[in-house]
Amino acid sequence: MERITSSKNEIVKLIRSLALKKHRNETRLFIAEGRAVIAHARLLGWAPQILLLSEETPAPELIAWCASQGGRCSTASQAVMEAVSSQGNPSDCVGVFAQRWLGNTPKVEPGALWLALETIRDPGNLGTIIRTAEAVSADGIILIGPSCDPYARDCVRATMGSIFALPLLKLDNAEGADFLKSWPGETVGTAAGAREDYRRAYRSPTLLVMGSEGDGLSPELTRLCKSLVRIPMSGGTESLNLAVATGLMLYEIRRASL
Repeated sequence: MERITSSKNEIVKLIRSLALKKHRNETRLFIAEGRAVIAHARLLGWAPQILLLSEETPAPELIAWCASQGGRCSTASQAVMEAVSSQGNPSDCVGVFAQRWLGNTPKVEPGALWLALETIRDPGNLGTIIRTAEAVSADGIILIGPSCDPYARDCVRATMGSIFALPLLKLDNAEGADFLKSWPGETVGTAAGAREDYRRAYRSPTLLVMGSEGDGLSPELTRLCKSLVRIPMSGGTESLNLAVATGLMLYEIRRASL
């Protein structure tokens, strides 16, 4: 097994390059950091193409797993781990994985819960939403229109490993509108002026549609939602953080089964 001590090593250069969306798009790879996150990937059937471990805290079980899956495993000095980590306190484990995207719109099963997000810009919000979606056993996430990259480091870190749990699909605005039109169950969005309270029963399969952080749902997708609900607020604020609002909605939709 290779031991890396130089930041000029090809593996180090590759990992550092994946901080840029351009290189993630070209290689279709992304980075995940942390032993617990990598262990979650293993549990969910993913395998790294590259696994870099601190030589100060080796993990024989991860080394054996990576090797058994045909991945390239190396140890690195503390200086190298600091060079490849995006965190102030460098992780002792960094994995490089192939991105996974659904190639076609999903087959919708009875009882399914999917989440459609329109023009999401904040990777921290998106990562938190992905983590919450896994917590309620959502079936997948659809990104409609221009969106931040779910495989960006900030987003992957915010998911705490949930990036490995949920199918992801990208649709442009027209494709997203067609998907809402074809949804066989209830499509529900949030709107400040909606008459219905969000605390109610939802028909399955359910598609929750949430809009961007600043503008909310576009008028077109708002019109295509079969139901609109509001999250009441008694204080002075006009809106909730997108990840918070999405979390409230997901838990309410799943309330009977949790």
